[in-house]
Amino acid sequence: MTKRSPTTKDVALLRQLQNQGQLNLSPEFQRNSVWPPAAKAYLIDTILNDRPIPLFFLQRSRSAQTGQTSYSVIDGQQRLRAIFDFMDDRFRLTQSDKKQPYYRKLYSQLPAQFKDRLLNYDLVVDELSGYNDPDIRDMFIRMNKYVVKLSPQELRHAKHKGAFFAFAERLGRLPFWSKYGVFSKSQIQRMRHIEFAAELAILVLEGPQDKKKSLDLYYVNYRDKFDQAARAQTALNKYLTWIAKAVPDLHQRFIRKPTDLYGLIGALRMVTTEAKPLSKLKPAVLRKSLQSFESALGEKAPKGDAARYILAASRQTDNIGPRSTRIEVMAKLLLGEF
Repeated sequence: MTKRSPTTKDVALLRQLQNQGQLNLSPEFQRNSVWPPAAKAYLIDTILNDRPIPLFFLQRSRSAQTGQTSYSVIDGQQRLRAIFDFMDDRFRLTQSDKKQPYYRKLYSQLPAQFKDRLLNYDLVVDELSGYNDPDIRDMFIRMNKYVVKLSPQELRHAKHKGAFFAFAERLGRLPFWSKYGVFSKSQIQRMRHIEFAAELAILVLEGPQDKKKSLDLYYVNYRDKFDQAARAQTALNKYLTWIAKAVPDLHQRFIRKPTDLYGLIGALRMVTTEAKPLSKLKPAVLRKSLQSFESALGEKAPKGDAARYILAASRQTDNIGPRSTRIEVMAKLLLGEF
């Protein structure tokens, strides 16, 4: 008879089972240990902060000869390996707050109270018994087939609250993103539109930036107050309205691809800051220029600015260098210099 028994087991007990040979971390269907040290260190920090971690699944069996109970890990091998590796002094706690007394410590260097906290931490476990090998393999596949890693923006959404967080969420609700098909439904579900709106806000305020560094910095530094919200939203609304008039074709790549749209908005900012006001730029002229530019990008051997743009739109597209190149080329289009 098959049975699932929800229970808890603390780290000390599982360590004891491992030392006694009663805990098999590597059934045939399990992959090798693949977690980097930073991920392992973050897991231990989670435990030391008494935060919950996901459920473990263990297959329980009993030897017919000795009557001894043993366990095989169906799901949770990487986490258990991380815990045991830490207890073997194989990595330091590099992901903890620097103010913590255990920051960068090995297990052997932990103050006694934190060793006790780790050893007494209860892991939530589902014990499975009576299942045959095909059943167990099927469970493993089902548990791991559709695991979706959190996107950077989903992590920010979970981690940060505050003024810039609320501002980015508000920009994400602008109708432009769905009306012009900038993002698919699945991308919107993964909060890509909010992330991009936040990137554009930083762009209109400061010019092109490296994506990850600037976004994380804004979410942290403007948690309490974001005084530039009104200025950023006014500028972004102005540029998006102008672009909608200039590029009405919904199939136009420069309005539907975030990489290109970032460059176009950056170019509008550059030109209207350094050369001429937005009212002097004619949407019809840009529309014609973009059509010519798109044709140049489609040539077998693009030359000049078209070649530079293709390179900047295909490699490290979120870094400041390629972004600046795309903006520079787009600015030439706006000024009729392409």
